[in-house]
Amino acid sequence: MDKLEKLLQVVSDENIILHYDNSLPYQLEGLYVNIKDVGPAIFLLNSLKQNKSRHVEILGEELGHHFTSVGDSICNAATYRDQLDILKCEKKATDWSTNYIITNNELIKALEYGCNSYYEISEFLNVNEFVVRDKFEYLARKSSTGYVQLGSYKVILTNLPNIYLYKEL
Repeated sequence: MDKLEKLLQVVSDENIILHYDNSLPYQLEGLYVNIKDVGPAIFLLNSLKQNKSRHVEILGEELGHHFTSVGDSICNAATYRDQLDILKCEKKATDWSTNYIITNNELIKALEYGCNSYYEISEFLNVNEFVVRDKFEYLARKSSTGYVQLGSYKVILTNLPNIYLYKEL
């Protein structure tokens, strides 16, 4: 089962309505809403069907909103505080998506294969390079030491986008 199929299975398991359209408000590529008396729904641009890695990225983020967000974050923010709240919701959704799309075990496999750049990892895992970047940024935010141990590798996270790997001999 590839990554898109896994995400579509989550949509099905969660009873989320999935609808593709030619345009969405605010020039969005995806939109998650929870409609009273109808339930959760995800709207995606039709054009995403032509770009599988982008499709995975956007669908993953919208599922991230399903699992992490509360409230209305598509309206224009009236205050700076509103903007911060919207950005927090977006970051939580992206974090959920990134960790669902790229597990630590998959990242270890990519490193063991010899991948050592965002591009190489994205090609190996068949995901958008932005998802790989977000995964490393997430790991860096969660690390208090500046590195993370992934399998037999220490991945230095203090100089992203450069990835430094150390392997114990």
